[in-house]
Amino acid sequence: MQFIHRNDPNAVGPGIDPAAEPAYRRADASTELPAMTEPAVVAPTKPERVDLLPLIAANVAPIAGMLFLGWSPPSLVALYAVDTALATFALVWLVMEHITEANSPDRGVVRVAKLGFAALFLGTLLTAILVGPMVLMLGEGAWALSKPWLDRGFQGALAAQAAGSAWSLVSMHRMLGERSDDDAVLKREFQFLVARWVVVLGVVFLGVASFLGERFGGALIVIVYCGATVWFRMFPERANRMFFPDKAKPPGSTAR
Repeated sequence: MQFIHRNDPNAVGPGIDPAAEPAYRRADASTELPAMTEPAVVAPTKPERVDLLPLIAANVAPIAGMLFLGWSPPSLVALYAVDTALATFALVWLVMEHITEANSPDRGVVRVAKLGFAALFLGTLLTAILVGPMVLMLGEGAWALSKPWLDRGFQGALAAQAAGSAWSLVSMHRMLGERSDDDAVLKREFQFLVARWVVVLGVVFLGVASFLGERFGGALIVIVYCGATVWFRMFPERANRMFFPDKAKPPGSTAR
């Protein structure tokens, strides 16, 4: 006895009328069926065009706040340090989630715990290297002795900073899920983050901020931070050159 599955497209047997076969079965064998397409995925592209007006406005606001609203420069520097630290942790997690551990069989609680602890460990190391010098500088001044973390305004700013960082993490996670160039996007973001902060640390290591004092030195750091943000967002290739300076040289040129 021959058993024929009712859902088998090749089944032709008792009780099955060949004339009732689907149209694609009755078509000539040379007829090609439409190819199945993959789900829509954003192809690798160059860095997206930056909206210049919102970018400049967002980075002019802190400077205007210092000049006209009495915002504390050291407090702004501390908030920028927190922002850099949170962005570092977020980028480490995104790299593992979308690149290094993208094909890992781990799921659920195991995956969350694994990536979470790894991001915490690696993020802490990178944060100590990047933000550590700034923490030491702030810890030596009168600003830290005033215990700003007890100020409600500063607490609110920290909460807003954390909420903004969380939203950015979720948005980028979703965006990367719709793209095919995760590594290129995360590479640009990491280069931007490090290049901007290296420029800021240059002001600290050169002693300019210490020479100007806590208030004016902090104001200079804020201005440099905002300027570097605009610069590297507008010209991301500049950040890339800080990591790979040889690629910026003309072909055939040699280092002296």
